[in-house]
Amino acid sequence: MDLKTVLLVQVVALVSWLPCTFSYCTWAGANPYWTGTPTVEQITLTSVRVSWAGLLERSDCADSLIVKHFKGDNTNDFMMSDPLDTETNSYIVRDVVPNQMYTYQVIAREEKGLLGVDYNRSPKTVFTTLKSNTIIAKDDPLPASHDSSDQDEEHNEDQRPVYSPEVKTGSTILNPAATDSAILGMKLEVFMGVVIGGLIVFIVAVGIVYNVFRKKDLEKDIELEFESGSEDDSSDDEEEEEQAFENNKQEVKKYDMMIAVSEKNAPELQHSLSSP
Repeated sequence: MDLKTVLLVQVVALVSWLPCTFSYCTWAGANPYWTGTPTVEQITLTSVRVSWAGLLERSDCADSLIVKHFKGDNTNDFMMSDPLDTETNSYIVRDVVPNQMYTYQVIAREEKGLLGVDYNRSPKTVFTTLKSNTIIAKDDPLPASHDSSDQDEEHNEDQRPVYSPEVKTGSTILNPAATDSAILGMKLEVFMGVVIGGLIVFIVAVGIVYNVFRKKDLEKDIELEFESGSEDDSSDDEEEEEQAFENNKQEVKKYDMMIAVSEKNAPELQHSLSSP
């Protein structure tokens, strides 16, 4: 096999890993774009329906849709939905805070292969959930679009919401049914169970850590007590030895004094010379 054949095989192998077609539109002016702001309606105090029926143009050039929302004007702390099918026209946002202003936006996501991803953003809609707002059901007909003509108003009034499959069931883990008792996407009972279980685990962990440190402190106390006891015993022995040594010295002194006194008081022997 010559060098050209080897290079050709390597090029073919490399190209086989690349996508053969791209879903985005390559001609000029073909990017998806929006003709108006999405509509936000209140379902409960903690959930809203965002709809964009008839607002997305050139949806055939988009690969997926994403609903983005954030509190007030804090664009750094935002939440985004999972990618939605381009045929959908509605999405339910959950776990919103009542009486808190939120900003909503829909994004048409366009895959461009090696060029990356293009995000075509709609205008923003600001909405706050209140007790005084009109309440709708998630399956109620969508309102007429703001930029619709008089000929399309009758059609838009009868338009039904189209959700992604996980929203349509209303009972999946990813997007359960919208209720006021739902917290963080979970039923109240499940949420309380998770909280109680977490507290139990936390208390057990704290108890284990406390017992470990208490055991270490107890071992240190025993060692210190043993060392102090040893030092006391050794000091007592030294004191006894010093006392015995002093007593011996005193006894030796007394003995020497007694000997000196006895020698001093002893009678002198006088030798007399007698004549024969």
